[in-house]
Amino acid sequence: MQTSTLRRGLLSGLFLLAGLLPAAAQRVLWADASPTVVPKQHTLALNRFRAVAVQLGTVRSTLRTAPSERSAAARQSGTVVSLPLPDGSSQRFRVVATQVMAPALAARYPRIRTYVAHGLDDPTATARLDVSPAGFHAQILAANRTVYIDPAAPGDTVHHLVFDQSSMSRSALGAVCYTPDGLDQHTITKLNRPAAMQRPNGSQLRTYRLAVACTGEYAATKGGTKEGALAGIVTSVNRVDGIYERELAIRMVLIPNNDRLIFLTDSTDRYTNDDGEIMLRQNQAVLTDSIGSANYDIGHVFSTGGGGIAALGSVCVAGVKGMGVTGLPTPVGDAFDVDFVAHEMGHQFGAEHTFNSQLGSCGGGTRSASSAYEPGSGVTIMAYAGICDADNLQDSSIPYFHSSSYDQILDHVTGAGNCAVVTTTSNQAPTANAGANYRIPISTPFTLTGSATDPNGDALTYSWEQYNLGPAGNATTPRGDAPIFRSFAPTSSTSRTFPRVSDLVNNTTTIGELLPTYARRLIFRFVARDNRDGGGAWNMIQ
Repeated sequence: MQTSTLRRGLLSGLFLLAGLLPAAAQRVLWADASPTVVPKQHTLALNRFRAVAVQLGTVRSTLRTAPSERSAAARQSGTVVSLPLPDGSSQRFRVVATQVMAPALAARYPRIRTYVAHGLDDPTATARLDVSPAGFHAQILAANRTVYIDPAAPGDTVHHLVFDQSSMSRSALGAVCYTPDGLDQHTITKLNRPAAMQRPNGSQLRTYRLAVACTGEYAATKGGTKEGALAGIVTSVNRVDGIYERELAIRMVLIPNNDRLIFLTDSTDRYTNDDGEIMLRQNQAVLTDSIGSANYDIGHVFSTGGGGIAALGSVCVAGVKGMGVTGLPTPVGDAFDVDFVAHEMGHQFGAEHTFNSQLGSCGGGTRSASSAYEPGSGVTIMAYAGICDADNLQDSSIPYFHSSSYDQILDHVTGAGNCAVVTTTSNQAPTANAGANYRIPISTPFTLTGSATDPNGDALTYSWEQYNLGPAGNATTPRGDAPIFRSFAPTSSTSRTFPRVSDLVNNTTTIGELLPTYARRLIFRFVARDNRDGGGAWNMIQ
């Protein structure tokens, strides 16, 4: 049954520009709207949302006052907007303009603009915003929650939906990532490190040249124009960048002639829209012929079929760096951008699957034994949340990487994938301490507490992640050293109780939270993140 935070038919809750402007000059950006404006297909895909009406012209003119992130004025930007949240509240963000398109491409499409914002009311929050003829889009990443703002329907630039990521279901999509364990176009060297060694990251921002093509079928879902298709691509890349910059200090910028790769009809696009594996090689050929191998670092193609598939560890590697495909019948939103695009690009950057299940789509050779650190379907970006039948831990991915994915991606970008433009940031990684090792009785609940400090004084978030590999199996019947504790989104607490306190108090069980019933070893990593926009820093220790 559809639920909403709204009172039906009532326009209320104005959301204003707040900043250096006096109160009398503040401008109305949003108002609550009736949920009856929402198309039926969205009420089926979302179990909870808030409907708002946006003044797109006012939003556009307000955001255009934001300074460039590279300017001296960026850290003290006077452009502050208040964004609506699903529960009826709002939060303020300081906004700067960010680069998702190369300057020459952006100059040809001036109606498409992208921004990054940092939370003022919640300092752990960062946001990615874009404005285009398709409407307004926002992705808010914060401790304990991820929020999206999207148009209610294609072509509707007034009515928008505000919803938590947890309100969406991936299981209804019927598409999976087809990258198997073994689609490895070259060797990735794994580094052996002392178990207690810290591995900081974030003092450098790595920028890669991204080429994204699209099939005629994809373009048709965006109005059948180059501007419309590019706007859709920019929304996806902006959101993926929001995750990769915050998590890995990696940025991707669309190449100057990316519009050459936008095909408007299926008769001219050279792609087999519904077959991802065939499109891998087709896209490599299209990019080589259209823009040249020397003119991009990572390539991808968007379609409306074929699921997702990518060549593992292919970024910067000639002959395979264009082998990335994402295709869904409805190529929009969190399911497309996070569960597929961010996931497939993760493969291209060297990350393998992290789930340990073999049920449903987790079977068929898709499990990677060397990185199966999450029980069941897993929940992080490189897992299979929502498509592993009884082993599903939740319906959709949490937009962050497991620490094992950090290892694999950093190994690649400092090895075969070391073709980025590297710039030094003013950011420094936090220091982390995971505390002592313990021996405890079988089936005993326990709490782990770490500590961390940040040289820049940034607000930190923390996660405790199990780091055991073992035999494949169901989440409820582990064997050997198989993982038994799931990952949760980073929080502002340095402690985590196993299993969750709510389960202990209520005598309930959460799938993916299982106390050991036999003698075994449990290894955990403590990860501290500073979540800084423009290049986040983190450190981890086990």
